[in-house]
Amino acid sequence: LSGNMMTNKPVGKRFVFSLALAVFGTGMLDVLASLFLVDMAKTFLGNASSASIAIVGQIVTISAIVAVICGILSGFLAVRISHKTLLLFGALCIVIGSIGCFLAPNILFMEIFYPFDGIGTVLVVAMTYTLIGGLIPLEKRPNSIGYVTAGGILSSAVGFAVAGFIAATSGWKMYLLWYVLPISLVALALAYLTIPSNLGLPVDRNIFIGFKKVLSNKSAIACLFGSTLMTAAGVWSFYGATFWRSIYSVPVQIVGLITLFVVLTYAVGSVVGGRLVNFFSRKPVVVGSWVGRGSLIAAIVFMPGFWSALAMSSLATFFGGIAVASSNCLNVEQVPSSRATMMSLASVFVGIGSSLGLAAASFALGSYGFKLVGIVLGTFGLISALLILLFAKDPVKQQKASVE
Repeated sequence: LSGNMMTNKPVGKRFVFSLALAVFGTGMLDVLASLFLVDMAKTFLGNASSASIAIVGQIVTISAIVAVICGILSGFLAVRISHKTLLLFGALCIVIGSIGCFLAPNILFMEIFYPFDGIGTVLVVAMTYTLIGGLIPLEKRPNSIGYVTAGGILSSAVGFAVAGFIAATSGWKMYLLWYVLPISLVALALAYLTIPSNLGLPVDRNIFIGFKKVLSNKSAIACLFGSTLMTAAGVWSFYGATFWRSIYSVPVQIVGLITLFVVLTYAVGSVVGGRLVNFFSRKPVVVGSWVGRGSLIAAIVFMPGFWSALAMSSLATFFGGIAVASSNCLNVEQVPSSRATMMSLASVFVGIGSSLGLAAASFALGSYGFKLVGIVLGTFGLISALLILLFAKDPVKQQKASVE
């Protein structure tokens, strides 16, 4: 156990499942903004014009800004407040957000309550990996991280399917009442019951010590910036549906099936990534998967036909799952005494990466089309791998080498 995690209570599959469910819960409200912007515009503004959709879409921007601020604050709070407490508060924020959005009478209330999703996501994800790093034995951490990462990925696939069905029969708000709220309450209760309570408080009482340790560690900084560029590369998935419809005129129903298949492949990749780390160690898997992901994303747009492009896309997604899981495995070991700060900052840098990728891809698409999008995003992936190769270290491998 790390220095700030002391418990005599054994943790096992129920503990990992509760963390996976908590992370699963953080993706449910994301579906709201992705799928129901038009519906929300009609509900709150009376029409679905481009201007109205843009106004409603501001809830996503507000949530992203709040998430970055919360990620920085959690890096400070984690040296004063129990990691279990922070995770439970994050899970509670998902509950508050779902109730607030369900009851929202106007767009102002949505702008107030939807950002609770951003707060909850940052806290739950950061504290989940921190708890895994502190409570799960070293040899079992990669598999646990792979399963938890898969939980977050599957949330989108299941959420889109369920949301579409519920909205078709009962309206978009019922998705919150019948799906998001029950699962978020179960996730909160299960986390409360399964996460040990006698963890103690972090040993470092200086709220700046965590940031000092992380930001003075060259390897940790390389991992943070690498995660930023790797996330930027992964923005390709955001444009995937548009690519299939624009370039290959694929019907929207088939695009839905492709998206489901891609997400499931992503989840399988994350589980495989955790297992590969146990065989090849962290850094080689990170570098290899990030190179593979970047190269394959760039290759998609140059394929001669639909089936070859779909094959490249599937491989890129599979490598993406390996990349996300293995990078979490590497990040969580960088600064063991300040894991919570490291993982909080990682969530901030991931958010920055998404914004960077979206901005770059939007410019490339508007100026030169999808081929430039693939090249730009693929390049982000390759540069991220180079950063890890040159500047990052695997502390676990170094410790084993010193013992031998």
